[in-house]
Amino acid sequence: MIATLNKTKTALTINRQEFKLALGKIGDGIDKQITSLKKAKQSYNASEMAHEVINEANIFEAIIEGFNEAEGTNLKLADITNLDVAQGWVDEFLEKYSGL
Repeated sequence: MIATLNKTKTALTINRQEFKLALGKIGDGIDKQITSLKKAKQSYNASEMAHEVINEANIFEAIIEGFNEAEGTNLKLADITNLDVAQGWVDEFLEKYSGL
């Protein structure tokens, strides 16, 4: 599970391993797209592509929405206990593409 809901159903904690695994799958998709663009000799900006995918995915909002629907909760982004740390994981992921 990508996050753990606390016993009182008032907060979520993003699970590092599962979250990074999900980011890895996103990265695999970006890498495939880059490979296709290279083969077609088309220009691309890897950093821009990665940022666009992350922004469109709204990862944290999707996690909150999923738990709200599944658990009947009314959580908000502020209810993610380790949001700053998880954002750091996203930043690390995006940095991977900044030099390509």
